[in-house]
Amino acid sequence: MKSLVIALALSASFSATANGTNPNEGGPTKLPIYTISFEEEGGPNSEVETSVRTYIENFHEGDFEEMREVLSNNFTNQGLNRDGSLTPVQKLDDIQGLMVGQEVVAPDAQNNEITITAINGEVASAELITGANGQRWKEHITLVRENGNWKVDKVFWSFL
Repeated sequence: MKSLVIALALSASFSATANGTNPNEGGPTKLPIYTISFEEEGGPNSEVETSVRTYIENFHEGDFEEMREVLSNNFTNQGLNRDGSLTPVQKLDDIQGLMVGQEVVAPDAQNNEITITAINGEVASAELITGANGQRWKEHITLVRENGNWKVDKVFWSFL
C-alpha cells in the first residue's frame, strides 16, 4: 500500500513568552507526523469494488455470461419483499432465468453506490444501493476469493 507522510514544520522562531517563561527553554518543539494511506490501484478495495460493479452493471444490462465471471460457484440471492416476506433463495440458474427479457438499464442510469464494508483474508463484504426509475434497493453482498479473484457469493437485498 502506498503511503504519503506529511510532516508539519515551522521555520519561524517564537519570541512570545507565557507567564514570564522563555518558550525556547525545554528543548525544541516536536511537531506531529501524520500518515495518510491511499489505496493502490488494483488493491483489495478496488478489486472488490470492480467485482461488485461488474455483477450489478451486467445484471441490469441482462448480460448473464459477463456477470457469471464474477459470481462464485455457490452463489445465492435472496431478498425481502415490501410486504416483509422473504423471496425464495435463488441460485445461478434462477438468476439467469430472471434476467431473460428484463428491461435493460445502461450503467449511467443505474445510480450504483458501492461501499466496501470489510475485507478479512479471503472474505469481503460490500453494500450496494442500485436501481433506476424510482425502483431502488440495497444489497448486502458477501464476496469470497476464488483462484485469486473476488467473486460475489451471497446477496441479500431489500427495497428502499
